[in-house]
Amino acid sequence: MPNSQEHSHLRRQAIVIVSQLPDNTAEALTVLDYARHLVTEFLEEPAAGTSAQLRQNSAAGSH
Repeated sequence: MPNSQEHSHLRRQAIVIVSQLPDNTAEALTVLDYARHLVTEFLEEPAAGTSAQLRQNSAAGSH
């Protein structure tokens, strides 16, 4: 479970994403479904875990 600072950061990121979605509910859900597929495919790539971990470590070190 994320700590409160991380939770706030993730919530702000979610708000930015949602604010850019279409107004039509069906279209917005379609966009989110495509995004979910893209993220899932990216995370399943062998090199993605390594680069994601490196990004996470460098982000943690920059705070």
